Amino acid sequence: MLQGRENVEERALFGYTEKVNRQSSTLNLIQMMSWELSDTMNKIAQNLEYCKDLTAFCALSETPGALDLPGAGIPFESLEFRQVSFRYPGTERDILKDFSLRLERGRHYAFVGINGAGKTTLTKLLTGLYDNYEGEILLNDRELRTYSQADLKAFFSVVYQDFARYQISLEDNIALGNVLQKDQTKIREAAEAMGLGQTIAGLPRGMETPLGKIKEQGVDLSGGQWQRLVIARALYNPAAVQILDEPTAALDPVAESGIYEIFGKISAGKSTIFITHRLGAARLADEIIVVDGGKVAEQGNHECLLSQKGIYASMYEAQRSWYQ
Repeated sequence: MLQGRENVEERALFGYTEKVNRQSSTLNLIQMMSWELSDTMNKIAQNLEYCKDLTAFCALSETPGALDLPGAGIPFESLEFRQVSFRYPGTERDILKDFSLRLERGRHYAFVGINGAGKTTLTKLLTGLYDNYEGEILLNDRELRTYSQADLKAFFSVVYQDFARYQISLEDNIALGNVLQKDQTKIREAAEAMGLGQTIAGLPRGMETPLGKIKEQGVDLSGGQWQRLVIARALYNPAAVQILDEPTAALDPVAESGIYEIFGKISAGKSTIFITHRLGAARLADEIIVVDGGKVAEQGNHECLLSQKGIYASMYEAQRSWYQ
């Protein structure tokens, strides 16, 4: 009799425990589903916003000649901005306002100023990304808007801050600088000039090593190595004017100055434009242009601008400790 009662109690306890376990599992499942559902809905909302941008992008008209290859090299003599004003479509603020400046062949220029001063906008105008500016931009004394896209591609080689990291071989990454001709000797010279020789020697297949994680045996480079590579790509480009638009901003100021110094030596005698808000590279330029409020606020070499005790001098004093 006692044994039977114990069996009943055991079965009751087992049933109760099983019921509690089922309820706990159900609650855990509900909680898991609620979190996943919340996360999924959040991702859907984000993707819908991305789709709006993608839809607007797809609706844009294509610039005639946008897919044309660069044309034959045209000698560069001068570049002049005459009372140029510009605001981005759909905005009310002038990024450039009555901007006037003349650049000559064979000199190194540095455009400096705080973020948002209009430095990168100048690059976008020169490369034809926007042509709805007021005033005139004269390239070799000819209005910029009269050149074809192929001509502009031949004139300018640009390395942007958000540069492309192509998942192809290191050699082909540099070769993209000149899509009209692949010269392995010049490609290697550009790589060596930017200090990539040791990096290449350490890769399993040397220059032919695929970069990134997509292909088998692919190797990714460090941030600094990628930055040297994309500048080597610019060196391989035969364009008349080379523009570096803060491609080394992710590096510390001293490392950035080192890369710009190498580039400055390699490009001696060529026409170059550095765009930066850090002044280590600016000191290497023949002429520094301080952009403030959409205009040329100051202009001269490093020593001249320091003696003026203006915007450049203040910026330099604020950054002096970065280079010590």
